[in-house]
Amino acid sequence: MEEPLSYEEINSLVYLHATLLESLRLYPAVPRIVRYAICDDILPDGTYVPAGSDIMLSLYSVGRMKSVWGEDCLEFKPERWLSADETRIDMPEDGYKYAAFNGGSRMCIAKYLTYLEMKSAASAILLRYELSPVPGHQVSQQLSFTLSMKDFKVNLKPRDLSEFGIRK
Repeated sequence: MEEPLSYEEINSLVYLHATLLESLRLYPAVPRIVRYAICDDILPDGTYVPAGSDIMLSLYSVGRMKSVWGEDCLEFKPERWLSADETRIDMPEDGYKYAAFNGGSRMCIAKYLTYLEMKSAASAILLRYELSPVPGHQVSQQLSFTLSMKDFKVNLKPRDLSEFGIRK
């Protein structure tokens, strides 16, 4: 396949988008958010926060909470993001339930561009290659300001696209 997918084609990849949402729910790029209270405040659950407090939200932990995501919170389940007819993404009504790109007035301005880039890269790779884990390889996380995989190894096998009339 010579040409990259069009913008419309990329946006039609609903299941891929759901897969990326689910990946970021369980493995957020920024696993924790820290804020500083400049004045006394009250959180939505009624918790009093005095001025000068540091507040840390662990997105890594929230993505694994039964009280937020249900009994299957530890399962990788992209279907949780799909509408009943599986034609679109259904985001949670609470904009802070899924905060991989923050929420509210602090929403990342590059959120939609980031999804577009992730879908572009993933679709280009997945169209051309079959991926499989390297046998016996242990994947580990490397925690810093961002969460990344340490020595993440996979096997790539070129796909035979000739049956679709596509030349490499």
